[in-house]
Amino acid sequence: MKAYRAHRLAGPQSLALEEAEVPEPGFGELVVAVEAAGLHLADLAAVSGERLPRPGLPFTPGLEVAGKIAAVGDGTVGFEPGQSVVAFVPWGGLAERVIARAETCVALPDRLTPLQAAALPVAYAGALLALAGKAGPGVNVLVLGAGAQAGLAAVWVAKALGARVIGVSTGEDRLAHAREHGADDVIDAGLAALASAVGELTDEKGVEFVFDPVGGDASAAALDALASGGCLISAGFASGKPPVVDVVQLFSRGGRLLTANTPFEVARDGAAARMALDCVVAWAASGTLEPRVAAQFAFADLRHAFDYVASRKGSGAVIVRIGD
Repeated sequence: MKAYRAHRLAGPQSLALEEAEVPEPGFGELVVAVEAAGLHLADLAAVSGERLPRPGLPFTPGLEVAGKIAAVGDGTVGFEPGQSVVAFVPWGGLAERVIARAETCVALPDRLTPLQAAALPVAYAGALLALAGKAGPGVNVLVLGAGAQAGLAAVWVAKALGARVIGVSTGEDRLAHAREHGADDVIDAGLAALASAVGELTDEKGVEFVFDPVGGDASAAALDALASGGCLISAGFASGKPPVVDVVQLFSRGGRLLTANTPFEVARDGAAARMALDCVVAWAASGTLEPRVAAQFAFADLRHAFDYVASRKGSGAVIVRIGD
């Protein structure tokens, strides 16, 4: 089979399409013949040696896939060869075949294509893992980066859970996408002071939760908009910088800081990850959720796909078509 592999973590240029051994499923595992895989900033950071813990070598990126089951391991119930599935994978998705734990796979309804399904695990199910039990009726949720993939997913999920959602992004196009995904209000970060704008929208109370996939100075600005007893959820570093958080200020508000590291949560609790994925798949199959796909790339054009991800100009998922 073909797989993209890096033998040193030196950026996407270190990836080469190579012949690799066809994987064999172990106990409770499936082999998925990949038709589509999502590509994220996390993949870029990992192959560049910037994501901790650093993956082992040779390294194949890819944390989410959709395709057909090619083989089923012992101890696996409810799956059979030829069945279409969508899955979280612990890296390795940018290959023609990949191992997935059965407990992190969900059967794919006929209504969903692999290209649509591959946009669901990391962003949408990841947002649900982060926000379930937090966002809900009467709760204000501020979503940073609301026009990009992780932010769009958080906007949709928080709204689906019943929260009032305030999306923050830059530029009318991205703000429009946030509105389309369910944001009740939007703030252009380039035109308004965040804390002041949030104060006007919440009668100066602030927000109970901030979902922050951006990091950097945006985190500090969002902290000023946090209500007393509120919580900042750090969900990534799309800015390329870790969040700037004044712990003294957080302490003075009785606030909390949580992390939402989706690959870690999937590895820690596969059953919870599958429940979240099953939920968003059901939403998508019903037509309630329409994941936004910003760009698609052929398997042979992976370098261009990484360039697109690195540009941070997309508003939605980046999908690599592997089953072309």
